[in-house]
Amino acid sequence: MRTIDLILLLNDFKKNNRIFIEDGDQQLPVVDLEKTIDGIFLKTSKTLHGLKNWEFLVLLNQKENYELPIFYQSKNSQKQLFGFRVANDCLLLG
Repeated sequence: MRTIDLILLLNDFKKNNRIFIEDGDQQLPVVDLEKTIDGIFLKTSKTLHGLKNWEFLVLLNQKENYELPIFYQSKNSQKQLFGFRVANDCLLLG
């Protein structure tokens, strides 16, 4: 999924929804992102509170990021983000 696609989709949700990565049975809060020339990499934590939707959108919404793909860490590999679902006022990316 490209950054611009995710931005457009997330604009329709409440600004205080928390952002999580859902990988199998794990749900890890997204706490930051890292930009490289290859894409945007989402950072997670088991101990910190996740970003809210509005905070996440502020970090993502930069014109130079729009065409970059989004990735997240899954166990020992990196996976590209393909979509999300909503559960219990949380946005579960995966």
